[in-house]
Amino acid sequence: MMDLRFALEVGSTLCLQISIVIAMTAALQRWVVDARWGCRLWTTCFLCIIGLVAAALLLPHRRLFHFPVTLSRESMLEIVVWQTRIAIALLSVWTVGAVWSIVQRCWLCIGLLQFLRHECDPIDAAELLQATDISSNECQPLSICVSDKIQGPFCWQLHRPVVVLPSFMINDHHAGDATLRHVLLHELEHLRTQHPMQHFLQGICSTLFWFHPMVRSAAHKAELTREFLCDEVAATTIGKFSAYLRTLAKVAEQCRRQPCNGAPKGTLAFGNDDSTLIRRSKRLVMLAENKPARAHWRAIMALTTILLCATLVQQVWLPTNVMASQRSDWSPWPSWTAKALHQFNLQVRDFESFEDRVQMHELLTEED
Repeated sequence: MMDLRFALEVGSTLCLQISIVIAMTAALQRWVVDARWGCRLWTTCFLCIIGLVAAALLLPHRRLFHFPVTLSRESMLEIVVWQTRIAIALLSVWTVGAVWSIVQRCWLCIGLLQFLRHECDPIDAAELLQATDISSNECQPLSICVSDKIQGPFCWQLHRPVVVLPSFMINDHHAGDATLRHVLLHELEHLRTQHPMQHFLQGICSTLFWFHPMVRSAAHKAELTREFLCDEVAATTIGKFSAYLRTLAKVAEQCRRQPCNGAPKGTLAFGNDDSTLIRRSKRLVMLAENKPARAHWRAIMALTTILLCATLVQQVWLPTNVMASQRSDWSPWPSWTAKALHQFNLQVRDFESFEDRVQMHELLTEED
């Protein structure tokens, strides 16, 4: 079982560590400019956050700073009591929020599966891709469905990629409208670049740190960057940025006529948010006027910097544990990792240099 003081130390430190990693990723994304590498940076960021959590729970950490040692025994005992109370309260709140987030995501997943089963009609994907002059070699196996319950398209992937299109796009395509081709290029780019996997990693981080505003900000920035990339690829493939801008305007207008809230949440939607569509349109106009040159050395340097940053901040821990030993610069191994290593005859220190129970006993004895 996790010690409550250890839980408080882990929670407070992780909040600091991931804040630094997210801030660094956001700054590097602005420096890199390129949307494709921006997506890779955010994927790396989410992986680093998950890695920081795993390292905090499974590995010992270096203690660069120690809790002040000039406290009296009475003050130290009072701090221990209050730390325990605070840890219990915060852990209870976090557990409720995390469980609620998991239940909510499971409910959304069930709703999405029900929507795909009952509200969507499958069509021949190969035939539709051929009719829209899109190569299907990289899109197999692919399911394409049509629904009259949505006004904006979206894609999703669990074990097989699925693209869901509003029925009006199919009807307009038969009338010679190019919107369908533009939308398919956009959605297929989501699938080619494994954006559903990034969305899954983003969901893990958002569930673990549901309370953290910077994690929510990172999720929003990653979502916007994904749309930037797919817009750019689709517009470049078409060869006319103006034609793709008209597609964005048409989808936005369709959503104004009829609310676009029919699409299930938790998917990669084409764009149901007016503010997001405006930002995407402005970026396409900027690219059409003056597309910035790609500097691959910047992208590689940015990726290396994020990994190095995550490695370094993992060594920075807040000195919140008043009972931590002053004799060691390293914390004990977490008990579950130590027990697993002991099964392989690998002996590691899983206790403080001054055993925790003895220190507490001495404090209580002195208090009496």
